[in-house]
Amino acid sequence: MTTPTPHDGTTSASFRVHEAPVYPLTDSNEPLLTSHAALILLAAVVIGCVVAGLTHLSARNSAAAALAGLVGAGASIPVLHTLIGL
Repeated sequence: MTTPTPHDGTTSASFRVHEAPVYPLTDSNEPLLTSHAALILLAAVVIGCVVAGLTHLSARNSAAAALAGLVGAGASIPVLHTLIGL
């Protein structure tokens, strides 16, 4: 395999490999999640675990319990966001 070159045998700028520019991820010290978002997600996980546990005790079906827990956690996020408006 050869490197493509123009007819005069020299390398052209269009055939050179350029390095990608390096961009810093962030310049500030902002957190990845705000405390408001972390509180809402933590409360949603707790609610989802409670719903999953109660469903598992009631139905003795792990798949149904997992699905109910996920739905409970997902449905509680917008409600918690409205209730815990900081």
